[in-house]
Amino acid sequence: KDFSKVIKMLDLEVVPERSLGNEQWEFCLGMPISQAISIVRRHCRAIRNIHLCYCDYDPLALDIIMNLTDDGIRLVFDPQTQRLKIIEVYDLTKVRLKYCGVHFNSPCVSPTNDQIEMSFGATHPGVFDPANQQFILNFRGLSFFFPSNDKLEHNYSHGLGSLQFSNGPPVVSKLCIYIGNSLSETKAPHLPIGCYHGKCYTDKITLVRCDNGTVTGIKVSLYGESGVTI
Repeated sequence: KDFSKVIKMLDLEVVPERSLGNEQWEFCLGMPISQAISIVRRHCRAIRNIHLCYCDYDPLALDIIMNLTDDGIRLVFDPQTQRLKIIEVYDLTKVRLKYCGVHFNSPCVSPTNDQIEMSFGATHPGVFDPANQQFILNFRGLSFFFPSNDKLEHNYSHGLGSLQFSNGPPVVSKLCIYIGNSLSETKAPHLPIGCYHGKCYTDKITLVRCDNGTVTGIKVSLYGESGVTI
């Protein structure tokens, strides 16, 4: 193994429905994109090679993506609120991950189905996606994706651990942190209390028009830590 690369790997705590981070910084669901960019700038020696993707011809139509290519992490921001909606780890070979202080993914710990069930528990059998040939193990605010080359359409009802795989136990290819029970229906939450830092933030900007449609001004709604909108 190349231990020089191992030493440089980020070592991060996974918190379902909340965040991914360590003692120095944390990407929190609901945080504005400006704060995520600030984290990357402050820790540029540890977090490098960042790609920011957005739709330039219709910026409010598609999600804004911040891709941490060296670390296999993708941050998905709502295009209208610009708050963090999904935290995705798409390459687990580039980062150490732990839950409640115990690693479930590292150079020494492989994130197999048995390891995930031991670390997080298995409350239900999960879902098989035949179109993409992958098994998805869902917890509230957290989903694990296991790829498979085997045909499993009718044999997975008793859970991932009950299946026999020709190429050995399946290993997590991707995980997602989000709010709620459904990744496909999740939305960016309100700004977390820890992200206010004593400031007010814009909730909504509305054009003020007269009867003939002429714009006469704008109405700005702000909100702060107290939850009061002004």
